[in-house]
Amino acid sequence: MKKLVYSLAFVAVIALLSGCASLKKMKENAEEIDYTVEPEVPEMHAGEVAVTISGKIPEKYFNKKATALITPVWVYEGGETAMEPVKVEGEKIEGNNTTINFKEGGSFSYSDKVAYKDEMLRSELQIQITASKGDESIEFNPYPIAQGIVATPALVQVNPKVVAGEDKFQRDRPASEMAQFNFDKNKSRLKYSERREEDIESLEEYIAQVKEDERKRFDNVKLHGYASPEGPQDLNDELSSDRAEVSKKYIDDKFKDLEDLNETEFFIKHATKEDWEGFKKLVQESSLEEKDMILRVLQMHSDVNQREKEFRNMTKVFQTLEKEIHPKLRRTEMKVNITLIGHTNEEIKQLVDEDIDSLRKEELFFAATLYDDNAKKLTIYEEFVRQYPEDWRGHNNVGVTQYNMDNMEAAATAFEKAKAAEANATVHNNLGAMALVDGDIEKAQEHFTSASSVGEAASYNMGIVEIKNANYEKAVSYFGDMCSCNAALANLLNGNYDEAVRLAECGDNNDAAMNYYVKAVAGARKGDTELMFNNLRTACTKDASLKEHAANDVEFIDYMEEQTFKNIVE
Repeated sequence: MKKLVYSLAFVAVIALLSGCASLKKMKENAEEIDYTVEPEVPEMHAGEVAVTISGKIPEKYFNKKATALITPVWVYEGGETAMEPVKVEGEKIEGNNTTINFKEGGSFSYSDKVAYKDEMLRSELQIQITASKGDESIEFNPYPIAQGIVATPALVQVNPKVVAGEDKFQRDRPASEMAQFNFDKNKSRLKYSERREEDIESLEEYIAQVKEDERKRFDNVKLHGYASPEGPQDLNDELSSDRAEVSKKYIDDKFKDLEDLNETEFFIKHATKEDWEGFKKLVQESSLEEKDMILRVLQMHSDVNQREKEFRNMTKVFQTLEKEIHPKLRRTEMKVNITLIGHTNEEIKQLVDEDIDSLRKEELFFAATLYDDNAKKLTIYEEFVRQYPEDWRGHNNVGVTQYNMDNMEAAATAFEKAKAAEANATVHNNLGAMALVDGDIEKAQEHFTSASSVGEAASYNMGIVEIKNANYEKAVSYFGDMCSCNAALANLLNGNYDEAVRLAECGDNNDAAMNYYVKAVAGARKGDTELMFNNLRTACTKDASLKEHAANDVEFIDYMEEQTFKNIVE
């Protein structure tokens, strides 16, 4: 950027003493005072413009009994913003201000900052002085000391990402029904009385109902035969297999009318020759007096033969086991597995319009994803909230939809309701987005800190916060390799110009005008006029409002007199 250096007559004297200049003469000779502004071109960071102004006042200039109130003022179209004034005084004034000697002259240094407004982009920093002596005063003509403000951080797009709650929808769901046959000791014959047990009759009814329901499909039948853990292992191995087979013969009859039934794949048989796991579970759940003793034996002996020997040696214990535990282990478990066939997308949409109350909870929540129209989505999510007000996802997704419809107040209200139901990371991220949109950076940061597990959305949002806080290196870290205009801007502000260009070009929204504008600024900072002019031309073509912005943007101050630049911004 061109170095902007001005000469400024900084203070004046109101009345002349012998050998001193008059206020009028001081006003006329104002250019004899030198000053510097740091930075040479003022910059906006974290919403503020901070400058340091240093003034050097020449010898035999400042009246010994005069004072001067010096006020730096940002002047722009439609208004002005004054900085804090500084006061200097002659050597015969007994005050607490900076003293300027008449003979030697003097100097001062002054720092202050003001809040930035968009109107200040091409503003002028002026020094406005009122000099006084006694009851007399005089105002100097305003004198410009800086032109424009580098306000590139203001290009950040406050477009935080909100996150929807996910559905748990399963179109086709598994279901099953179980029953059990029990057998006598050392037997695998199916007793007639077992066929009349309540669980067997319920299983038969279940099979009949599935056959009649077109939205239910048989998958398989699993048959698991067991033997109790006592007696010879060879016998128990045979018993468990035979019990599974005899049960299979029974239930096979219930499926004979099904076409294309592959019995090899449909009936799945297993056998456990000695059911020690079942034994342990039954003992743990029992109220047997010898319960602890039995469990200690199981723990002490891993060898099954030794276990059985120990139990048989405890005659009373073994008799109890034979009466209370072993009969329950001589069995076959039968499990009929089916699939509940869910509605198609079209069927779900039809039910939304005709019978929304008939949709299952997750079907209803999923239904909203079938529509692109936000108004329709909102209707469905509001219905979900009506039916399931305790589920945070409904409130949250109402908020997300309202956000996408640009109804920020309604979105914020919905997110607060979601938080009341469950204050999880997703909800914190979305509340942070609302705070960011409202300009409450501190509150937004608090929420995003509690939303780190959300992943990319929270990182992107924190990147915006750090640009707002002027922590550009941190912003770059949060954005990582994300392809977005804000990620490109963060790298630009951090001095990574080539990376800024890359990230502005690689995203889905890379054809947006602001991406080209960021690349143009990168070109200007690099001194690459081809990169600058080509991208600035495209940006202004896509968004004509950028012409006025570019014409006032001191990022391009070195090129504003070039005809190519003028042609672009006209």
